[in-house]
Amino acid sequence: MNKKTGVYICSGCEIGKCIDIDTLSNIAKNEYNTECCIKHSFLCNEEGIGIIKKDIAEKKLDAVVIAACSSRVNTSEFSFENDLIIERVNLREQVVWCHPPNDENTQMLAEDTLRMGIAKTLSILNPEPFIGENLSSDILVIGGGITGITSAIEGSKAGYKIFLVEKSDKLGGWANNLYKQLPQKYPYQQLENPIISEKISEIEKLNNIDIFTSSEIKEISGQPGMFEILISQNGKDKYFKAGSIVMATGWKPYDATKLAEFGYGRFKNIITNVEMEHLAKENNIVRPSDGKQVNSVLFIQCAGSRDDKHLPYCSNFCCGTSLKQAKYIRDFNAESSVFIIYKDIRTP
Repeated sequence: MNKKTGVYICSGCEIGKCIDIDTLSNIAKNEYNTECCIKHSFLCNEEGIGIIKKDIAEKKLDAVVIAACSSRVNTSEFSFENDLIIERVNLREQVVWCHPPNDENTQMLAEDTLRMGIAKTLSILNPEPFIGENLSSDILVIGGGITGITSAIEGSKAGYKIFLVEKSDKLGGWANNLYKQLPQKYPYQQLENPIISEKISEIEKLNNIDIFTSSEIKEISGQPGMFEILISQNGKDKYFKAGSIVMATGWKPYDATKLAEFGYGRFKNIITNVEMEHLAKENNIVRPSDGKQVNSVLFIQCAGSRDDKHLPYCSNFCCGTSLKQAKYIRDFNAESSVFIIYKDIRTP
């Protein structure tokens, strides 16, 4: 495409005193056959801007090269029509202000800088605007635990179509394993029954949520607003589109066998907090070694967390869980003793 390009060279701010402006003008006219080349002593003032605007309108310019100051300044002054290519050639800060005046090398630098600016405008193309005709507002939620369920419910309430994909055969995730949860309601003094059952009942009543259990993501392609999703449910492929994706794939316990110093796996009475939760849910907090009543329990915090040899970060789960499970033990046996060894207690 042959562009109609106008070149405008400013001689203000000492530019005209340090380099030969006429030579620059000849380069624009003779080497590149530009539509016009104007020299001006104060290009960013009202008169200079008026000249540029007039040429744009009358000469129907496609591109404008402004050889003057840095593009970091006078941005609004040199902003014109949206579809016009505007190239700023920095003769002031990058040439005359940092190189010797009236020097051959400084002049050559100015000439090459102008050539690069003009060449850029001749080769550049205006980007075609993206028209989102096929954008989807549907939401894919990956994971059917408490986070995924909550995300799906809130998205549904906001009016969006939701696709919820869970790899197991039922919703709930790890929350299904909880005996009790930390208090969420005033006065925050008693452990509460897990809310996961209520959430599952709520989500199953919402018509604009499609739930896929026993399903896995096979492929996601496309881009935001235009994702194409292929899932497999019980061996059968299903396809749908979505505009956005919520990753709520949950968590898993750290492998306690890696913590050899604590004896897990070697001594039956050393268990994880996940195993303690199962014992409480079965209403059977006893010693695994002999099935007898538990009279004394020690919790070790940050086992595998906040440790450069294992996981460097805090799990944000264990502190509250240990406090909760300490109450389990005391509720089952009021005479029992509970000890918690910690670096810091981090609770909400």
